[in-house]
Amino acid sequence: MINTLLARVARTIGGLAAVLIVSGCAGVGGNYRSGVDVEAILNHIAQDDVPSLRAAVNSGVIGINDRLPAPAYSAGAPLIALAARDGSIGVLNYLIAAGADLNAATPVNETPLMLAAYFYGESEQSTARHDAAVRLLVEAGASLENVPHSYTPLSYAAYNNRQQALRYLIGKGARVDADASERLTYINTPLMMAAIQGHRDVVRLLLQAGADPLVRVRGGHTAREFAQKYRHSHIEPLLACAETVPSGQAYLQHCERSARVATNP
Repeated sequence: MINTLLARVARTIGGLAAVLIVSGCAGVGGNYRSGVDVEAILNHIAQDDVPSLRAAVNSGVIGINDRLPAPAYSAGAPLIALAARDGSIGVLNYLIAAGADLNAATPVNETPLMLAAYFYGESEQSTARHDAAVRLLVEAGASLENVPHSYTPLSYAAYNNRQQALRYLIGKGARVDADASERLTYINTPLMMAAIQGHRDVVRLLLQAGADPLVRVRGGHTAREFAQKYRHSHIEPLLACAETVPSGQAYLQHCERSARVATNP
């Protein structure tokens, strides 16, 4: 019941938007078309109703790159971001073919790929649609990154335990340490996001991909210290071991295949 409630809350507020709003992160502005039946357009997108959305666009009711006020996005979110959030593959295909901006961000700097990588449904079919949305956006040319000092699609996938999306994004070249430099970062890395949430398998995937456990938020924590802070004792030993060896294959050899770290949570 708790997971169901959290899923509903997440779908209502949109990704990590609530966290970003509360923390005061500045977002991308944008005006939306006045006089639009917002509820109708949102329903077209959520229900993956391409004919109805196409009719609205063709009649001039709304443009491909217009924004709509939506839950968590009172300043207006791009249609393509809303489609990615909902995992509406038909609408995504239509918007991409019609020339929608693949990287159009919401007012809190969430790109369509970030939302596709974050959200999943309460069924395997719904999750598969969001995985397909990730692939569709990347193959169409969406950026794997974000503006400097912002969360990335990989960060969102790590935070919400989207392991298939995580593997895909890493395979396509997403930076596992985001824009960290000299082991310092202005915002949590994907590894930190996974540590905060207690996602052990995601932590392992990121370490195996070469994530640096010694990166520290400026004035803040490393991934291990986040795991300790949030009392994720099943993750802290992994990160402690990883801090002592080079990343990637050395991590596998020294931590995963030895008795230094238990393989079961």
